[in-house]
Amino acid sequence: MLKKKFICLGLSMIMLFTSIINTPAAVTAGQYYKIKYTHNKKTVTKRAIDARYNNKVIKTNIPGYIEGSISMYSAYWIFGRCSSISTKYSYSSKTKKITLTRGSQKLVLTLNSTAATINGKKITLPSAPRKVYYPARKKNYIMVPGDAVAKNLQLNYAWNNRLLAGLITKKGSTSTQPTTATSNTSTTSTTLGSKTKITASASNYSIRIKKPSGLSASAVSCTDDYSNKRLRIIVNGNYKTFFSSASNRYIKESLTYNVSYSGGKTYIDLKTNVIKGFSVIQTSSYIYVKYADPKKMFYHVVVVDAGHGGKDSGAVGNGYSEKNMTLKIVQSIKSNFDKNSSYKVYYTRLSDWYPSLSYRYKMANEVSADRFLSVHINSSDSSSSKGTETLYKTYKSYAQTLQSFALTGMGYASNGSYNRGLKYRSDLAVLNGPKMTTALVELGFISNKTEASRINSRTSTIGYNLYKAICNSF
Repeated sequence: MLKKKFICLGLSMIMLFTSIINTPAAVTAGQYYKIKYTHNKKTVTKRAIDARYNNKVIKTNIPGYIEGSISMYSAYWIFGRCSSISTKYSYSSKTKKITLTRGSQKLVLTLNSTAATINGKKITLPSAPRKVYYPARKKNYIMVPGDAVAKNLQLNYAWNNRLLAGLITKKGSTSTQPTTATSNTSTTSTTLGSKTKITASASNYSIRIKKPSGLSASAVSCTDDYSNKRLRIIVNGNYKTFFSSASNRYIKESLTYNVSYSGGKTYIDLKTNVIKGFSVIQTSSYIYVKYADPKKMFYHVVVVDAGHGGKDSGAVGNGYSEKNMTLKIVQSIKSNFDKNSSYKVYYTRLSDWYPSLSYRYKMANEVSADRFLSVHINSSDSSSSKGTETLYKTYKSYAQTLQSFALTGMGYASNGSYNRGLKYRSDLAVLNGPKMTTALVELGFISNKTEASRINSRTSTIGYNLYKAICNSF
């Protein structure tokens, strides 16, 4: 009998241990995870977001995510299981109907359809409910548009970009909606790609723009067109006459306001004299925009420079040109920063044109950047010259961090012959001009056939490692 007890105890411990090790680690807001859509069988990577009720994170077995500009959440875990919200949830696999009831409000949604009803009245959702498979849990979940569901259930919903969370409160609390925003070509939310120290609100704004009746938040997006020192607000449809009317805007802080219409979209351009950081939010009635100096607006400001460009090809050799290689590497750096909202990053060029040397460092000074990186490829009269080096004038520790990661990106050992080390230079505009932590990395030699080919084949890896170097420098 004693032997059997020990066997049972041992089996119980094994089962408990197995259960523990098979429990998936929690995905927190900002981390990336995979899901599979059941309607089209596509597996996609999503960035996790939270839902909060009265500023407390609602526990769920699957994180929320952004679909276009719409926050999507588990219908059951957020709206059905959270007792504070007091909503009843049901789903019929036969009719594919999702029913959410709160008080006198009855919201009926249909899987994969934007058509829905609230108390029998037809409405259109900004995004269709989806059934997704979550590999980490090995289960299916039904995801619904959080903003629309909350409001139809007589709740407030507001997006907070700093927390990466939708804030749900009872009616009577302040409610705002997120505005989709774009920094150059990458889509982000209200803070245009980075966490902000200053957030626009109904009590803190530079300009307040009235919205036409019925204009949804999803119909409005933004682009931080910093090269032209402007914020561009893009509205689906022709609202030029409405937004041109002076009575529909209130400007508290100096800026140039211009409205145009083209290709089915209305463009509201807010131009400033120098580069500014922007925060944008919406309510059902207004668009609020707050701007300030980037360093005041954002926690970490970075400027990345792709060497040469346009009329200036830089070094050439073995069928390659420096300007093209540096651009590919910087585009890789950007693709990584686009996934990290802790940094606001400005780029001197993202296409094949030539910014003057003064343009490059003046941009960095104008935004009061914390870090400046200029990316280059080396060249020599000797085809045997090889290796990576980083140039600096003042900030040697930053240069050392870049050198270490650049070697990794190139696939070189830190103690090998390809490590050319740090080089002090006092004669370069991009090291003399910027008034912040600055360095220039020379990744390898375009004049060396083997190394030129190596750089060209590793632009993504090099870009990723330079991105990591900048992050680690903080």
